[in-house]
Amino acid sequence: MLTFNFCLLYSALFAVIGFAYARVQKVNDQLPRTGLFMLYAGLLLWTIYLIILDRLGVLRPMVNPPRIPLFVILPAFVFIAWFYATGKHRPFAQSIPIWQPVLIQSFRIGVEFLILGIYLKGIGPVQATFEGYNFDIVSGLLAIPVAWLLYRKAGIARIATWIWSILSLLLLANIIFIFNTLVLSPQMWGFTQNPISAEFTQMPYLLIAGFYMPFAVFLHVFTFMQLRKKVE
Repeated sequence: MLTFNFCLLYSALFAVIGFAYARVQKVNDQLPRTGLFMLYAGLLLWTIYLIILDRLGVLRPMVNPPRIPLFVILPAFVFIAWFYATGKHRPFAQSIPIWQPVLIQSFRIGVEFLILGIYLKGIGPVQATFEGYNFDIVSGLLAIPVAWLLYRKAGIARIATWIWSILSLLLLANIIFIFNTLVLSPQMWGFTQNPISAEFTQMPYLLIAGFYMPFAVFLHVFTFMQLRKKVE
């Protein structure tokens, strides 16, 4: 059931991304006709890359330097930096209402329940869940009222969005800190050895570091770009 839920959330986000692209493509002729195909091809290739890392066991030795940040998170962040540095985001930032990417961030509620499922399955410790020290579920919960404020164009909407975005990025950084220290310095959490099973480096659990977390960062940067554009 846990595997099914991972795949269900991934498929839902896959569909949301495609739907958003298709809507922008209808009103913006800057996007190529083959853009939707290229988007899905890129997402599929990234998924295949994660599967290959899993099958080859590249990420399995959970030692220093940590391989998930090196082979998964770093490439994802490089893509995000390239996407925004080259201005690829502009047609989307101009056409997508600012409240929509904020609302999509509520998917993080589901991610936190998936992480809880990982703990219940014995793959990771409780410290990495919202029953421990991972409070990112707050980001997902707050995304809903913040999106509503933006939709209603409330006077406090933009300042609320800035505060929520910064808080949410700090909570993401907290998750990265928790997972990295659990692997590299388990003693600080009271463990004698790494409490995270090597199964965490396999699909579909790899989607947490390989898709869900980078996608949340991608959306935050997108929101920052839209907020900055409005100020200008």
